[in-house]
Amino acid sequence: MKTSAPSFAKVTTLVARALDMTPEVLRASFQPARLHHLASITALRHQVIGSHQPRDDAGYLQWRYDFEGRGDGHGNLMVVARGDQVLGMIGTESVRLAKGQETLDALSLMDIMVDPQLDGTGLGVWLNLAIFASHPVVFEIGANPNSLGLITRLFHRLPNRKQYVTPLSMRRYLAKRLRSPAVAAALAVPTDALLNLWRTATFRKRPASWSLRELTHFDTAVEHLFDRRWAAQEITFQRTRDYLNWRLFENPRARYSVLGAFEGENMVGYMAYQIDGSGGDVKVVRLVDWLVDDRWGFDGFRLLVQEIVRHGLAVRADLVNLSPLHARIEHSLWRLGFVTLPSNEFATVGVRCADPIPWPALLDGAAWCLTDANTDFDCT
Repeated sequence: MKTSAPSFAKVTTLVARALDMTPEVLRASFQPARLHHLASITALRHQVIGSHQPRDDAGYLQWRYDFEGRGDGHGNLMVVARGDQVLGMIGTESVRLAKGQETLDALSLMDIMVDPQLDGTGLGVWLNLAIFASHPVVFEIGANPNSLGLITRLFHRLPNRKQYVTPLSMRRYLAKRLRSPAVAAALAVPTDALLNLWRTATFRKRPASWSLRELTHFDTAVEHLFDRRWAAQEITFQRTRDYLNWRLFENPRARYSVLGAFEGENMVGYMAYQIDGSGGDVKVVRLVDWLVDDRWGFDGFRLLVQEIVRHGLAVRADLVNLSPLHARIEHSLWRLGFVTLPSNEFATVGVRCADPIPWPALLDGAAWCLTDANTDFDCT
């Protein structure tokens, strides 16, 4: 696949020459970042991200990547460095994909950055090719103006993820877009009344067998749920208690809530969500991740969404949104009142596989089930 991708050996020679290195030195300089690289990494991120770089960047990076060579982390930040000076970097997360009873180890890429003074040397391309050389299945989720062309050139592009939104209240939304507060308030009253009437008519009663719990950690129940998951033949990240606790409860940059649904002691579904007020006057409930027992299927997903909507109304949120790559759910979101926003060209999903391709379905966007938890949208 991607037979037009450049030769790794040729690019190595060209990039090494541009960096005033030999090819051997370039390859040797590609290494997992360690603590002595951290100051240079945060400085490079500040150069590239600028004023948008959040505080405590070093703390976040040490949560996401293994800087100590323990071997038990979720990924490495690979760098090309001269001594302690980092010239370029590419973040990796080791993941296990699941399809039915099969699993497949893969690498998810993020945080691709090159020293701006080295733009045009080909180092960004080389970082990707160096990863491809040692990992047969690699994918990326999300792009920026600097990486979009590179992704299109090097990866098999799946459909872009779309954003789906359902309104809870139109009052603040209209006030933000209309010049007259009085007109906005007048329009919001009947609109919100219609939304409440629609929810009353369409929301289903919670099953008597269900009990709901706000979770503060995951245990083995979620792994048993994963074994019984809805749409098991679709490609998704393997959910384990360790991974979910790390991703959803230990993340220093984001606070998540998780609603679990149980029948007795058996977990039959969960939904992770985040209430985000960073959009100014509009408060958004973002649906981040979910898993549903196969016995409940889309009905179980619907019931969990309804519970989050009720919570959103209680905290006076304005919108609920989600951005999956999951054709099965996306085709039915209209039934829950969601509409599609205009597509974002940077919401990419790309896959790179060595031949022979282990699962042909990897190249089929309709075969995947991805959520925001599989991205680093909250960790810029």
